[in-house]
Amino acid sequence: MEVLSVQNLTKSFDKDDAAVNDVSLAVEQGELFALVGESGCGKTTLLRLVAGFEEADRGTIAINGDIVTDDGYSLKPEKRKVGMVFQDYALFPHYTVGQNVAFGISGEPASYKKQRVKEVLDMVGLHGFDDRYSHNLSGGQQQRVALARALAPKPKLILLDEPFSDLDGLLKDQLREEVRNIIRRAGATALFVTHDMRDALSSADRIAIMRNGDIIQTGTPRELYDNPENLYVANFFGKINALQVRVKDGCFQMASGCIRDVKNYGDGDYLIGIRPENVEILSSCAEKCFKATVKLAQYFGDHQQIHADVGEGKNIVIHAHEKVLFHEGDTICLNFDPVKVHVFQNAEA
Repeated sequence: MEVLSVQNLTKSFDKDDAAVNDVSLAVEQGELFALVGESGCGKTTLLRLVAGFEEADRGTIAINGDIVTDDGYSLKPEKRKVGMVFQDYALFPHYTVGQNVAFGISGEPASYKKQRVKEVLDMVGLHGFDDRYSHNLSGGQQQRVALARALAPKPKLILLDEPFSDLDGLLKDQLREEVRNIIRRAGATALFVTHDMRDALSSADRIAIMRNGDIIQTGTPRELYDNPENLYVANFFGKINALQVRVKDGCFQMASGCIRDVKNYGDGDYLIGIRPENVEILSSCAEKCFKATVKLAQYFGDHQQIHADVGEGKNIVIHAHEKVLFHEGDTICLNFDPVKVHVFQNAEA
């Protein structure tokens, strides 16, 4: 069942550029769905349109089957039955934790509010924090209070705007897993915005990559990592080596060698990409290997990152896990697995 359906949604703040450009997406019940992109790509505007904080120029939004946005119609945010977790948490400093959470269920009987506040605080691991104030809480605890407030009304959809951006590295890793588990236990569906692909990879069931107001690819983390449709998507998942090659006689030809057994590509010029962890350093040079010269070797404990020249001034990055350490000036022999090579029509496509 679709908890959120967005169809042909468009929003412009000026005449020249659309912040959200004819976007369509669906979020299924129980999913954690991430909108990912660089600053200014339209992801936060899309989230605000779903929340009702912005009005669309055209398009339709349905939440749990109910139309909340249509051409010329926009249901008020408080009527949409969604929970919102803001980037800065937006906790009331003069309210206690319990009062902040209860704010999300105003209008209910006092006995119900008290019981529901206890339930959601227990759910987010803040049992007994009812009477504390936000300035006495850590960043991670404030995050959980904001999530508890959003969950209190039992919404069908939770919206989270950059939920981990204000947290440091170790706390961020911990909170990602905690927030995912809390939303799962609550039986909620979530749409969250992030510019950090690690947030999306570790938390989301599906991801939509946005660029210049458009969704350019949607899929599971594994689908997007293994089958990016273009170099832009591929680069979101970390370093990828991009090389211009020519296909001839069933092989990708480069100055230092040829990747053989290439299938389904006619003769011509292509842009290929291969990730550092998918370049193999051979213990000895074989007939079909590539020779390269080490330009820089950096030791990171669990791997060595090598920058190597593969000819014609083309450098690639390799993640080497071998016990042998390499040094500047070393000649190394490389193998490219054709199955791990991504083929793109051009740098932008």
